Amino acid sequence: MTAAVSALGVMGKAIEGNAFPSNVDNGHQPRFIIDSHIHCGGTDAWVDEMVKTYRPFNAMACVLTWMKDMELMKEAIKSYPDVFIGYGRVDLDDPNAVREVEIFKKNGFIAMKFHSPQKDYDDPSYFQIYRLCEQFGMHMLFHTGISSRRIIDSPRWQSSSRMRPMYLDTLCRLFPRVTIQGAHLGNPWYEEAAEAARWNPNLFFDVTGSTLLKFIKLNKLDKMSEILWWASDEAEENPHTLKDGPGAWEHIVFGTDEKPSGLKSNIERFQKMLDVNNVPVPVREKMWGLTMANILGIDSNTHKFLKG
Repeated sequence: MTAAVSALGVMGKAIEGNAFPSNVDNGHQPRFIIDSHIHCGGTDAWVDEMVKTYRPFNAMACVLTWMKDMELMKEAIKSYPDVFIGYGRVDLDDPNAVREVEIFKKNGFIAMKFHSPQKDYDDPSYFQIYRLCEQFGMHMLFHTGISSRRIIDSPRWQSSSRMRPMYLDTLCRLFPRVTIQGAHLGNPWYEEAAEAARWNPNLFFDVTGSTLLKFIKLNKLDKMSEILWWASDEAEENPHTLKDGPGAWEHIVFGTDEKPSGLKSNIERFQKMLDVNNVPVPVREKMWGLTMANILGIDSNTHKFLKG
């Protein structure tokens, strides 16, 4: 993985000559996509659907994988390295969590996903796990904000308040050599997520889940510019913004957090957000995939890792 701060630099040359599906408006369509947030479906049929769905969009997918599906994903990555990127997933409160991170790393997985801690994300009892990810150079993805649930009558120890985005501010400062991603832009704590990102060049967020659906329904997509308000050169005039830090939109990366069939609709919603907020094309290309490619060390032209 490249150093965290290098993720803020030039994200590589744009891909040339990639055909985009004809049923999608390609006025400002991305030439390369990394879906930074999708869960492993656990079957060979799901793997086949992913390949058929993602290849026409020149898209790769960061697949969040529990240990029980590790062998399936290893085989998928081996067979379709142009599509699949392996992320492990562990329970932070599991006594085996450290061992499982080590196993995922040994088996070629390059990042970790965390969700539903019994303590706040920045509780020191979790630092050994984070420190190991930093040592291994593994990108870390944290669920932030409200968490879904089913209507059931059995109790479960889970609280969305333990996953507030500001806890990631603590982790970015404690583990500055690792890149961190918060899912869902901290829904509903959007401003908190954005302000945490403003001071941490190694912090990124996706806007998967209900956020864009909500803003589209309410006709408030332009609210994103109020949340993501600062420019990359803000510190020249404003001493209260990180000097040499990235602009607000450069902290946002594309993701779906849905079944493979949801890729096209997620692209359309993300595109609407970019258009309504007049995000410059070079920044869009970073958001669609070049930022994640740089973080993970992937050549956007070949879909291959730059380092073995």
